[in-house]
Amino acid sequence: MMIWTLRISFLLFLAWAIFMVSPFVALYDLSKAIEARDIARITERVNFNALRVSLARQILGEYLKTQDLDGLGQQAAAQAGTAALNPVLEELITPQAVIDLLEDGQLQQAAGARSGNGIFFPLGFDALSLTKAWRTFIMSESQGFRAITIPLPADEPKDQQFQITLRLRGTTWRLAGIELPEPLKEELIKRTAKATK
Repeated sequence: MMIWTLRISFLLFLAWAIFMVSPFVALYDLSKAIEARDIARITERVNFNALRVSLARQILGEYLKTQDLDGLGQQAAAQAGTAALNPVLEELITPQAVIDLLEDGQLQQAAGARSGNGIFFPLGFDALSLTKAWRTFIMSESQGFRAITIPLPADEPKDQQFQITLRLRGTTWRLAGIELPEPLKEELIKRTAKATK
């Protein structure tokens, strides 16, 4: 009886460990697809509808904060902002835009975006890579059993990080949201503001 209890406990622990690591494996697979510019794999790993909602909420919300409006004016501004936001979102919700965004931390023609070598770090078995991987794991936030938010790069200041949200659908973790760093968000708000004029 004791042996069966130990076996079952071990199998449950193993299943839990695999589940805990699985979103990071999916994120690693996405990073490899981005590095290879593999549009088919990126399309499998990204929920573009959810990504659109995530980006629209951020950009429109921040845009409306910049407007000096009362209740009725805010509703009109929200409608105008939504109409102006559509072309901006169309540029963002493509596999190529995901590559541009996650490969080097900026969009083409996004002058105010953070420059860098990308939000993904090369994985290896050296001490630096393992330290970064551990820090990313520790700083991630689970949202129940079906979603997780991962800050990338974990060693950047919070306002310079991308907050990547992965959501489990069936047995596949898919990119469902990206909380943008402040410089990039500001650039996209400027684009939206220009489109409303």
